[in-house]
Amino acid sequence: MDVLYNLEKKNYKFNSNALFKRLLKIAKNKNTITLIESKVIDKGGFLVRENQLVTGFYFILKGKIKVYNSAANNKSQILKLATKGDLIGLSAFNSSYYGASAKAEEKVEAYFIKPKNLEILLSKYNDFALLLVKALAVKVRNYEIRQKHLSLLSATERIIDALLLISNKFGKKTTEGILIEHCISRKDIASFSSVSLENTIRTLSKLQKMNFIDIEPKVIFIKNKPALVNLLKKSSLTTI
Repeated sequence: MDVLYNLEKKNYKFNSNALFKRLLKIAKNKNTITLIESKVIDKGGFLVRENQLVTGFYFILKGKIKVYNSAANNKSQILKLATKGDLIGLSAFNSSYYGASAKAEEKVEAYFIKPKNLEILLSKYNDFALLLVKALAVKVRNYEIRQKHLSLLSATERIIDALLLISNKFGKKTTEGILIEHCISRKDIASFSSVSLENTIRTLSKLQKMNFIDIEPKVIFIKNKPALVNLLKKSSLTTI
């Protein structure tokens, strides 16, 4: 499973790198420079908000973002984590309102393009349009793979899966392991894995006792990623 995620990550990185190199050239072109805005969103700020009118789309250049929507009982459901190379709000391209909120977990730098301006760019630059379609195709593929996996995983496996995905997206390698500083609250992990908060707390405690992770105030260290991957590959993980 981790191999599949890494493969898709590699494919997406290839497409997004090509897409943004092209977008960077377009942004500097004197004929189209007015169609693309550079924006900075401070930590805690929103790029888009669920149910608000669509004003444009973000192409992330730097920073970490949590994308989520509202659920029952005033709770939120984390849909994905976004960073450099990702697209925010584009799923609402043919809609009047955003379907999810996107909040900056740290300072974010991005290109912002209004819907009409994106239509102009797509019609003017065929190569840019093709690169965008390819990037979106990989994004949809990632979603399909994740949904398939989640339907087969136990609650414990979904929590491990969430930890691995967070570490892949937001993690930083250190001498102590992979450092995660964003989306590491028990509530966030429970939301991302679609598991109860109580079950999430118990599972994280067990993983810590097994010395696979280390939980400190405001951070989590993935101390033994291969061990977590092996746990995820096993078919019987109802108790660990």
